[in-house]
Amino acid sequence: MSDFIQNSEITTLQLLRNRPLMEIEAELETFSYDRKITLLLPSLYSEFEGPAMPKIISHLSTIPYIHRIVLSLDRADRKQFESVKKQFEGFPCDVKIIWQDSPEIVETYRYLESQGFNIACQGKGRGVWFSIGYILSKRDSKVIALHDCDIVNYDRRLLARLIYPLVHPSLAYDFSKGYYARISNGELYGRVNRLYVMPLLMALSKIFGKLPFLEYLQSFRYTLSGEFAMSTDMALKLRIAPDWGLEIATLGEIHSLTTPIRICQVELMDNYEHKHQDLSPGKDKGLNKMVHDITCTLFRILSQDGLIFTPAVFRTLRVTYINFARLAIERYHALAQINGLRFNRHGEISAVENFSAAMSESVEKFMKNPLGTPLLAAWQRVIAADPDFNNRLIELIDGMNE
Repeated sequence: MSDFIQNSEITTLQLLRNRPLMEIEAELETFSYDRKITLLLPSLYSEFEGPAMPKIISHLSTIPYIHRIVLSLDRADRKQFESVKKQFEGFPCDVKIIWQDSPEIVETYRYLESQGFNIACQGKGRGVWFSIGYILSKRDSKVIALHDCDIVNYDRRLLARLIYPLVHPSLAYDFSKGYYARISNGELYGRVNRLYVMPLLMALSKIFGKLPFLEYLQSFRYTLSGEFAMSTDMALKLRIAPDWGLEIATLGEIHSLTTPIRICQVELMDNYEHKHQDLSPGKDKGLNKMVHDITCTLFRILSQDGLIFTPAVFRTLRVTYINFARLAIERYHALAQINGLRFNRHGEISAVENFSAAMSESVEKFMKNPLGTPLLAAWQRVIAADPDFNNRLIELIDGMNE
């Protein structure tokens, strides 16, 4: 059993009991008549070759309340696209697969670039953005939910709990963020969140004092979770980061679009297990790539709020971060000990050292280009620029799935 404390500006909906799944799904099925739900799944084709995606498909095939599933499929050829389509045949809900590598969609991206929109490079963020555009164009959903496709221990309760605060008529939330523990093979994971993001936020608060946005971010128990849901009204105004800054940028956008009382976080499951990224020290990939993108995104948002970053501030920030990261290691060591988990102190310290070095590289990138990677435009702007684009988008995606 989790705690039940509400001690931040963000409502926290803990997992207090194993409520019968049939009970919560029956409610969701009733509520979804008026508030239709679309599930967005950003996926690589390689995830269909592993253990996670077949299990996820099996669970989703029996869920009664989903109106539509939109799967953004990246890194797939035509044969693989057709293979994925077959795996969703016979589903009780409408399923649309957006084949990101198709000539038609590549040409659509070129068109948008010709109209002055930055489209960035292929990846999860761009796939999420394009899929949201299609969902909004259909105009028949009120809630969009998103979760990753590499969850090894997927359970349909995850989705039910994630969307419940947005679908229940007596709850008035615009945005729901998932959280959970990360344990694999008897060891704590979630290193970027545990050992980088949270200590960094504490260090920034130490230097700049209590700032609303920093307090807001620190309210989330898993800032980098890939599971969230939002109203379509919110999605229409949302700008999307195309890189690993997606989660931080999304929280930043939500913070500017609504009030904290309309935001909640939900404990989705006892433990969440998916594929793990490598540390890859000194290379712009793996967890270090995540650190680069997250850091630059965070600095950009704070700069927009008027914070001034100087070389002296960055030097102090790195030292302060290391201090808070060391404290985090001691805390997680105690947590591991009391729960009988393995704890690799050397590995934890090495991760902090790698993250600290990556932070310095991120600072150099940020100083050269404070605006960073441009966010993908909100869909209300795209439609304003081309009022008929949503109709062509529907024709494109629906035709692709015939």
